[in-house]
Amino acid sequence: MDERNQPSSQRDSADGADTNGGAGAPAAGQRSPRFGALVREAVAAHAGSGSRLAIDALPDEVARLAPGHFYAIYAKPRTAACDALIWASAKAANTRHVTIVLSRPRAQAAAQMRALGFRPGMPAQGWPRNLNVLAMPDESGEPLGDGQPADAVAAPVQSGGRIAFAHLFGGLRALKRFGFRSNALYFIEGAERWLSWGDADALAREGRLLANWCEARRIALVLLLDPARIGGTPERDETVDAFMTDELAQRAGHLEFHGACAGMARMGRTHGELLWHVDFWRTGRALATGETRALRFTDDGRLSVAPEVVDVQAQAALRLARDESRVVATHAVVARESWVPPEWDIVEDQQAAVAACVGAQAATVLLDYRDRSTLEALCAAVHTLRRECGRALKIVVVERREALRHQYELLLLSLGANLIIGRELPFSRVQSLLRSLQGQLDTRPVALDYQAALAAALTDDVRGYLPVPAFCERIEAVLARGAVLDLPHVLAKIALLPNVSHAEALKQCAPRRAGDVVTADAAHLYVFLFACRLPDADVALAHIFTTAVEHLSDRVVYLAEASIEREMKALADTNRRSPIADFSDLFPAAPVGEPRRPAVEPSLADAAPADAAASQLQAVENMLAKINRDETAARRPAADAAPRPPGLRRGAEPCPMPVRGQGGPT
Repeated sequence: MDERNQPSSQRDSADGADTNGGAGAPAAGQRSPRFGALVREAVAAHAGSGSRLAIDALPDEVARLAPGHFYAIYAKPRTAACDALIWASAKAANTRHVTIVLSRPRAQAAAQMRALGFRPGMPAQGWPRNLNVLAMPDESGEPLGDGQPADAVAAPVQSGGRIAFAHLFGGLRALKRFGFRSNALYFIEGAERWLSWGDADALAREGRLLANWCEARRIALVLLLDPARIGGTPERDETVDAFMTDELAQRAGHLEFHGACAGMARMGRTHGELLWHVDFWRTGRALATGETRALRFTDDGRLSVAPEVVDVQAQAALRLARDESRVVATHAVVARESWVPPEWDIVEDQQAAVAACVGAQAATVLLDYRDRSTLEALCAAVHTLRRECGRALKIVVVERREALRHQYELLLLSLGANLIIGRELPFSRVQSLLRSLQGQLDTRPVALDYQAALAAALTDDVRGYLPVPAFCERIEAVLARGAVLDLPHVLAKIALLPNVSHAEALKQCAPRRAGDVVTADAAHLYVFLFACRLPDADVALAHIFTTAVEHLSDRVVYLAEASIEREMKALADTNRRSPIADFSDLFPAAPVGEPRRPAVEPSLADAAPADAAASQLQAVENMLAKINRDETAARRPAADAAPRPPGLRRGAEPCPMPVRGQGGPT
């Protein structure tokens, strides 16, 4: 869009016209110069106020764009935030002369203008009168503007480096055909291509040249710089954009270049939240430094500063990103509901949900958990969504058919899930919980490898009695492996009554869950409850014993966290000084295997056939495991295979305290 101003001679004649011909009026030759001077003073005062960045509620001292200065803003180009800043600032500019240079092909720039309401041959209402939009594609040989040759944009590279000032002069020369007018405003997206970032001295001189060029022509120039295209960009952090750190401004040559600017700011995401950080900003004689503001999107796509004071109505109209109102759900989540909001995107399974969320920033994703066979696929989907879409994405796991065990909840939360919803929760409550997530950011650390986290949540296929050395080794290994997820465990130390023998107590102890193991010393029973919270220890212990615990003991001590490790160390030291009785001959050793990993279904659409196939597969695996155990037992030496008589072993084994029982040793 290119609309020219009327010629200056026409403007001068209008200024000098005599519009007052009444009696007693001064002569035209006396009043015209004074009237023209008043008009010029008003125009100069209006122009001196300058334009501002179109970020609602951003203070003027960090948003003013004064003529005669240039500003550097580091932001990722071709994003919703960058586009909103450019177009809204151009539309609200306090001048008729605005030029926008977009670092994208001409077709994409034209498509974006059509989306904003521009139509060929029709004036655009509400926009500056002389608005020029130019395309600056990345491909070599493409024109910068309409008909501008490519050699005006990109200078040849000699000896492996850039020629100082060549790209900058080429870019300014490409803009010259549209005219340089006083009080004009320019937005240059991708301006890093015009500067010599690899040469500190050349970069500093280019900054001083731009400052002098803007001051001589009274032009406000905004350079939108892409840090990814500047050499030596820091390594990307998953939670903080690299250019939002102070390292960007401290590199060689950057300080001198920024010193020539009237303002420097950075716009990027930290933990998924869009932030506006002002390194410095000059407005007249005032200087603002080190200000950081959280940004939100309004309903019409503009940027706004997040309010510090809670306002329900204002907060409801602001969003972390443009897609925060979008909801993607798998079919299994809403299969039993009679009504689903029509604006929700319903996909077939978890893989389809991941594909539908490519490029999403703050949408809500509902994934289903049905049984252990889908756990690994669910973990992979949650981890992929969090790592690729950022911290503003809301990931919700909904239970279907089976409830998640506690360690699986911790696993999914450590992989990036925001919320776990129970299977019996009504759909109306689900919607309320989803609404409560709006505006929130996930700030928990995310595991680098979901498979390692999954292995920490799964337990070995072992339960029941273990001798003291094996018991201590297993507990230490479980504690070390579970530290990745901070899994809670409980160790119950049960003091036996004088009239209760160890054999009788162990016979009443029948753990049902994999990972729950038990051992005994001279006076106590030790029951390890895998992935059990301390408030649930009483209930879990009652499920393990076939009789009331009060019939076996009058004192039960529950140990958790670091206390378990200290107790295991003390028990192992006691066993080394004087071996503790081994009851493996009375209670067969539990099978020990690798951590059980759930099978991944090739399809999540069908439920009943998958259950049958999973049951058959589990039966085959159990049969193979039994065959392996039998073969291992058959290959053992005869001395190990034939157990010694219980009476002989119990009577000859040293023990710091005698085994208590009513009838003495058996």
